[in-house]
Amino acid sequence: MKKLFLLSTVLFISVFSQAQNTPPVDDESKLITYKKVTEVAGVTKAELYNRAFAWANTFYKNPANVIREKNAEEGKLVIKARYKIFDQPDKKTKVAADAGDVMYTLTIECKEGKFRYILSSFNWQQVSAFPAERWMDTKNQYYKTDWAGYLTQTDEMAKKLTADLEKAVITAPKVKKDEW
Repeated sequence: MKKLFLLSTVLFISVFSQAQNTPPVDDESKLITYKKVTEVAGVTKAELYNRAFAWANTFYKNPANVIREKNAEEGKLVIKARYKIFDQPDKKTKVAADAGDVMYTLTIECKEGKFRYILSSFNWQQVSAFPAERWMDTKNQYYKTDWAGYLTQTDEMAKKLTADLEKAVITAPKVKKDEW
């Protein structure tokens, strides 16, 4: 248990030691949004949907709780999940306090030969909803320096999630040969 705690603390400190990564903001909605359309030539809408659905079932610990909409006919998945954020580590103890959870929505849409993901609606779980975009307002009277770290953590999580999703959907599943 101590090893796991130390490892997570070291990983967390490394996130803060890197330059701040600012998440992209959509021009229309003004929300932090990661979106991309990826071409996958020669793959049907149904196959892309099945790959995305299989990815969601392996990526999330409890897929039944996070998959809110699944529509194979439309080729659409809507996932509402969360991730943890941490405050900057204490200077003396080097321990980072848990700052809570951030909810997000991931929408995956598939068409013949391509799929699109939209990762947005980041909300810090407080007494009331706290849009993550408020972390960018350094002129806010309640601004905390930890908010820059929350943005970096959000950007890192989003990049890892979307890279994993793309890899899973683009790559054809391995077919096991029945040798007997």
